[in-house]
Amino acid sequence: MAKAKGRLMLVKIKDGTAFEALCGLRSKTLTINNSEVDVTTADCVDPGGALWTEVLSGAKRISVSGNGFFKDAAHEARLNTVAMASDPVADFQIIVPDFGTFEGSFFLSSVEYGGEQEGGVTYSLSLASSGAVTFTALP
Repeated sequence: MAKAKGRLMLVKIKDGTAFEALCGLRSKTLTINNSEVDVTTADCVDPGGALWTEVLSGAKRISVSGNGFFKDAAHEARLNTVAMASDPVADFQIIVPDFGTFEGSFFLSSVEYGGEQEGGVTYSLSLASSGAVTFTALP
């Protein structure tokens, strides 16, 4: 994977039939989490011997976070509409440059708006996957 500019990593929200970039975001993070299920049992031949942990794959989860400057764009309004909905789930697409695209439904855990007297209005968001997320590698 070649080095790429961080600003090329995009978080997009689906608005109608198209995905629109939340272009005010200055920092973005995508985390893939895998939980484990402990299925450790003692050795039947030597139950008093060393006990090695055994695990099975558990649930998968992708978390996304970001923060940046509020641009008062239509897609940021869509983000607020989702946050205020009784079921705050929407389709998102996260593009990691020179790597691939993650796409699926995400639960909008939080949106936070802020501002300093001598600065622009900022916002941050936290997303958690809600169902399967697909990954499409770049050719």
